[in-house]
Amino acid sequence: MKLHLLRATLYGLIAVLVLGLGAWAVLLRQVPQRASNDPAWVFNHGSIGNEAAQGLPYWIWRVMPVVFADLLPGKGRGYAEFGMMWERGAPVPVGFAQKTLGVIPRVSPNCAFCHQGSYRLAPEDPAQLVSAGAGTRVNVQAYVRFLAAAGDDARFTASHMMPVINRIADLPLWERLLYRYLLIPATRRALHEQAVRFAWTEPRPDWGPGRIDPFNPVKFANLGLPDDGTIGNSDMMPLWSLNDVEAMGEYAVHWDGLLTDIHETVVAGAIGDGMSYQSWPLAEGAIAQMEDFIRHNAPPPSPFRVGLPTDDPFALDAAEIARGKALFAETCAECHARGGARLRTVIPVDEVGTDRHRLDMWTAEATARYTAYEDRHDWGFDSFQKTDGYVATELTGLWLRGPYLHNGSVPSLAAMLVRPEDRTKKFWRGSDLVDTEAGGFVSTQGADPYRQTTLYDTSLPGNGNQGHAYGTDLPSPDKAALLAFLKTF
Repeated sequence: MKLHLLRATLYGLIAVLVLGLGAWAVLLRQVPQRASNDPAWVFNHGSIGNEAAQGLPYWIWRVMPVVFADLLPGKGRGYAEFGMMWERGAPVPVGFAQKTLGVIPRVSPNCAFCHQGSYRLAPEDPAQLVSAGAGTRVNVQAYVRFLAAAGDDARFTASHMMPVINRIADLPLWERLLYRYLLIPATRRALHEQAVRFAWTEPRPDWGPGRIDPFNPVKFANLGLPDDGTIGNSDMMPLWSLNDVEAMGEYAVHWDGLLTDIHETVVAGAIGDGMSYQSWPLAEGAIAQMEDFIRHNAPPPSPFRVGLPTDDPFALDAAEIARGKALFAETCAECHARGGARLRTVIPVDEVGTDRHRLDMWTAEATARYTAYEDRHDWGFDSFQKTDGYVATELTGLWLRGPYLHNGSVPSLAAMLVRPEDRTKKFWRGSDLVDTEAGGFVSTQGADPYRQTTLYDTSLPGNGNQGHAYGTDLPSPDKAALLAFLKTF
């Protein structure tokens, strides 16, 4: 009798082991993503190892905008409603990786989800992708809310989703069964859990297009810190020519300088987006390529220049540019020019005077916990810090960085030269149509007939447009000359 029970227990354990290994092989086994020698493709579509944490089965992700078109924020144009760029022939938009776990392709965001820019020089022009640029149009929070709403919708069932999948995909029977009985129910549960994790965002001001609260999610989910009510809403930073930054020797990264090392910044960003030490071995190669890309990739040159016909909206006057260059050297170069004494240093918030919510979001406790993150793997972090201000950044690609300041609270370069108390209190964000007069992108309602824009209210917490009063006391002719020169960056 005892032998019989022992055999039954042994057979049960073997069955559990076989089923576990089978489930791992079918659903979780890491499969290398296809290699590419195109560094821009790797940055735009390379896997950062977050498929287990954030990956959605491809065909579920693909049909969600069809099944739940009424939950999209605009005119039902699929994922384009969230400001994503979609290259011709690509299976996923810029900022998403497609990678297989087990036997099922997954879709998950990567670094380019936030760090992608675009521009148009005229309303009818097609948008031009700017890899690693400031995410002017991307609305991350709207995408997260769409996933949450779909996951809580009664239509998130196989009976509603499989007919749509079957219309566009000729899946084998075993894969259809896997989707019907396992993947669709499991994805619905995962989306509900994600909605719960992001519930803390609802009482706070919306991020809006081109902005994100990048570190509160890390504080609460990864680092296990309690909700402290802070607001980290800030613009998505461009990642250009970072080798030039590293060549300065000592430098600070992120708006508030919370890191002082580019490599650690890249790795920490992947962790914050769902990579773990288990997925790191396969993700490491692509992440290294992405890091190399942002070290060398430069933005397109400014379309504003001398020598164009005088009726061209991008034409500049040579004499005015020369005067603006001299004014820049007097007014701005110390903080923003190559060789400037304060370039890439942290300027105390009491001096610069800009909205301090983003600064207060990052805490000394978060610094300590991220430095010691995951005791099962030594990430080697030693450059996290808590600062008292914001970083004076270089002005590379300034014409593509609007709106301005760390929280995107000033709509144009011209508005940056207006006294803070006189700056526009409300404007519209989300356009990538270049503003030829003021610099940056157009920001009045209806100025861009081809983009859905969002009202930005500087009275909301974290949205303040105060501070950075440098150059605002210049005479009007000098401001015009300085503005002309700034357009050339």
